[in-house]
Amino acid sequence: MGKAARWRDEGEGGATRPVSELPWLELTLLLPLLGAVTVAFFKTPAEALRASLGFFITTLLTATAAGFQHGSAVLRHFAVDDLAAPMLPVLALLHLLTLLGTAKSRVSPMFCVRLLIAAFVSLAAVTCQTPWMLIALLVLGVLVPLWDLMSRGQPVRGYLIHMGLFVVLLVLGWRFAGSDTGYALLLLALLLRGGIVPLHGWLPTLFQGAAYGTAMVFVLPLMEVLAALRLLLPSTPEWMLNAASIVCLITAVYGGGMAIVQNEVRKFFAHLCLSQTALVMFAVMLHTSNGLTAALCLWISSTLSLAGLAFSVRALEARFGALSLREHHGFYEQVPGLAVCFMITGLASVGFPGTIGFVPMELLISGSADQGLGVSFTLATAAMFNGIAILRAYFALFTGKRPTTSVSLRKTPLERAGIIVIALIVFLGGWFSPGVVASRHHTADKLLERGK
Repeated sequence: MGKAARWRDEGEGGATRPVSELPWLELTLLLPLLGAVTVAFFKTPAEALRASLGFFITTLLTATAAGFQHGSAVLRHFAVDDLAAPMLPVLALLHLLTLLGTAKSRVSPMFCVRLLIAAFVSLAAVTCQTPWMLIALLVLGVLVPLWDLMSRGQPVRGYLIHMGLFVVLLVLGWRFAGSDTGYALLLLALLLRGGIVPLHGWLPTLFQGAAYGTAMVFVLPLMEVLAALRLLLPSTPEWMLNAASIVCLITAVYGGGMAIVQNEVRKFFAHLCLSQTALVMFAVMLHTSNGLTAALCLWISSTLSLAGLAFSVRALEARFGALSLREHHGFYEQVPGLAVCFMITGLASVGFPGTIGFVPMELLISGSADQGLGVSFTLATAAMFNGIAILRAYFALFTGKRPTTSVSLRKTPLERAGIIVIALIVFLGGWFSPGVVASRHHTADKLLERGK
């Protein structure tokens, strides 16, 4: 092995270790925490932004390396298994894109601290192997948006009621795990965390009251999907999962329909997230090999495509303020790059051919074929509603009148980098989908065999 592929450990008398044996997982979990502590001492937003960007890029590199360490369990409660391996770089990239899409005028040291803490929570949760530790991380994740809402002087009562109930149900559910009561409480907690109807009122409110970035990194990692895979399957009674799948299916259609009629961009995006989350949760609740394969693939594609869509929306808000969908703004002439980013990521989220979301959506519909024609038709309806909502929002934002301004609205270097990364993900992700599907199918089979 060449020098570039080896690491010298001076603490072992000059012995060499392969790069694959470096403590990538420890570094991945430590870097966001170290970054949060470091950035907290910065006084100016520019310094905080540069330092945070460095920490996130480094975390992305270490998370990618850790993803190749299948089976590594160098920490007591954390390990890189088949479920965590592909999600580590996905979640690291989500937080990096969130920072890249945040306008400099809206960056503060405390915002960067919250973003770094959220990154640690997501990365730690996806690699956590101990149920009580996972529950503790889910509870910790709830506190980050609460901190943001309070710092902005926004009402927190609704969020506290919903998330307080989530924490109580989660803790009690695991306390009585092994019984039907325990599984019912756990399932109800995760449906509440995912915003499944009628427990969805907190989600649009969060996107309106909190910073867009904070809401993104709380909702888009889909921690409820992770908790369902770790805590519920395969022991939960089948009738409970079937009942939950029906509610998730209804929510997917409801979220898509509500996204169509929204007149505010943030509410549109919140209901789109609601619909996409419900689709992933529905695939999990199918508790079949094909259903879980679709869920694991959708988890990746939905997180990345919605992150890209939010990236373009936030860049527009940084230039034009709060956006309404009641009129046509005609922003394409001024920011064509953001228009292209909005369109390709929006189409990817609904499974347009050639994008990262095409194969997962195809798997979802084919995987539910044994549930009956009505289920397949309902899934297609939800996808259609989401597509209509995205096209309506695109035409409202980027077509119509051509406003003029004396201020330069060109893409910033960070936005340009983000758009390039998003475009590569959307199309290269579709190109490499067969390999991802094969890997996720193997993981789905292992999840179903667990505990037998």
